[in-house]
Amino acid sequence: MVNWIKPLTSKTQVNKAGERIRAGTYTDDDLHIVENWRASHAYVMNTFQANLRRRSLGKNITVAQRLKRRRTIFDKLQREPGMKLARMHDIAGFRLIFDDEAELVSFRTDFHTSRMRHKLCNGANDRYNYIERPKISGYRGIHDVFEYDVSSQTGVTWNGHLIEIQYRTKCQHAWATAVEIADFTTSSRIKFSEANQEFEDFFRYASEIIVRAFEDRKSCFPQLPNYEIVDKFHWLDRKLGLMRRFEGLARFGQVSSIRQHFKKNTILHFTFDPNGLATTLQIESSFQSVNKALARYEELEKDIDENTDVVLVQADSQESI
Repeated sequence: MVNWIKPLTSKTQVNKAGERIRAGTYTDDDLHIVENWRASHAYVMNTFQANLRRRSLGKNITVAQRLKRRRTIFDKLQREPGMKLARMHDIAGFRLIFDDEAELVSFRTDFHTSRMRHKLCNGANDRYNYIERPKISGYRGIHDVFEYDVSSQTGVTWNGHLIEIQYRTKCQHAWATAVEIADFTTSSRIKFSEANQEFEDFFRYASEIIVRAFEDRKSCFPQLPNYEIVDKFHWLDRKLGLMRRFEGLARFGQVSSIRQHFKKNTILHFTFDPNGLATTLQIESSFQSVNKALARYEELEKDIDENTDVVLVQADSQESI
């Protein structure tokens, strides 16, 4: 039986630790509070993953989950001054990838109408529906935020924890993954709209091309004709060389050690050069036990610097990783 990590401090204490992290005045005690708060989401993730994986059986749906990196938590607290750490809803998250939008909508509708009692926190207007209302960056997909809520004696300890589920089609996921890879390999912040305008425009035009070609919709340039979108995309690509970079990375190869060492909870290790560009990706370690993975993850994060990064992901297959 798994001895799940419980939250050891109140949400008020979690929020105060977050404020000190934002101000840069945090102590080792604050770091311990943050690590415990993050790790305590593993129980909630396990509850949701059992439901999601059962519903996806026999369907061509990729299900993966991850805990937010410490570096990313710190970054979000600094980017969003009003953010309370105890209300950060994507510390624990799932990503579900579908063949097309019809399958995505069908699965999500069925999930919403299931008998679970956890609270859906999206608001009346489905505010995280970025398919109907794409972000200005060109990002498309749908996010659900749930608040864990049970009456059982076993689970009540985790009531109030938030978890995010992201639903994407394969096309939407390809676009979003390309953005993250570009950020890794060019030391940009396209994902947060803090990059050079030409990098941002490249992905906005790419989003428009993809959505018109595969989903019969429009994205962030609805007023432009097809030929103008394609021309501007090619002009930017000739200038930035991003497609060549992606093709080179694809030839560079996958992480071959996954085949030998893959287990359900996998820690990936990234190395960066002095310019902040990602140069290597390898499996640091892989565990069947989530608690062992969390302990190793926390240990590694204590030693990372600007030249390294780690991320803990959980998936059922090397393809999902």
